[in-house]
Amino acid sequence: MKVQWIPFLLLFLFVTVGCKEKPLDPDKPVYVTVKTNMGDVTVMLYDDTPLHRDNFIRLCQNGEQDGVIFHRVIKEFVMQGGDPASKAQEPGVHYGSGDGGYRVPAEILPHHFNKRGALIDAKKADATNPERLSAGTQFCFVQGKVLTDEELDEIEIRIDNIRRNWLHSVFSHRLKARDPKFETEEFLAELEEQVALMVLDTLEVMPSVAIPAERREIYKTIGGVPHLDGSVTIFGEVVEGFDIVEKMSLVETDKNDRPLQDLIVLSTKVFQK
Repeated sequence: MKVQWIPFLLLFLFVTVGCKEKPLDPDKPVYVTVKTNMGDVTVMLYDDTPLHRDNFIRLCQNGEQDGVIFHRVIKEFVMQGGDPASKAQEPGVHYGSGDGGYRVPAEILPHHFNKRGALIDAKKADATNPERLSAGTQFCFVQGKVLTDEELDEIEIRIDNIRRNWLHSVFSHRLKARDPKFETEEFLAELEEQVALMVLDTLEVMPSVAIPAERREIYKTIGGVPHLDGSVTIFGEVVEGFDIVEKMSLVETDKNDRPLQDLIVLSTKVFQK
């Protein structure tokens, strides 16, 4: 998921923006309806991911998502939107690098998982973003697919490998920050040796990935994208408009996964019940 960022500088408060808005009740859940040219999708935002929650509220209340397109749609995976540059809606342009000029710190929690309808972040790959910072304005709806036990067994191995590669990136960046010599080709072999030992030592005290039985049941009946578990921030879920998410996932796309007919965010509405 290609994004270009500068450091995250903003602190978002869980209040509405602008004097015309009634302040939100901190004791009630917050919902957002994303109105698209294919239909409406309503999400409930999670209170235990406050940085992402408040960021999304601010973006929607300020109308900053109005006019963006879902620039990346992959069947049985995700629908990704929120690049401000995509408001231009220029035919054939490969959007996805815009993020509003900031990042949001990761809020990856073990009890949230990538079931069908999850609202998740977008980010650079772990190799260049070991902190797993989220692109400021971008978001994704998870579609995924229904999986078998055999497929979930294979995905557990895949998650283990993702975790191993992430640890490699974390330790590599840490050693380079500690000692600039590791930025040079001359000390690459030494860097790799030290990183490998650090990864091995860490994995020895970490249990192998095991998808819990109750979560497996959801993946086997409702579906989702379990290989993303533990590596993305999940900050809400679809509560209305699952059929729209499914319809969006089936559109024809180009070689860059951009829909041939733009899927446009027409407007967003923040509300409480």
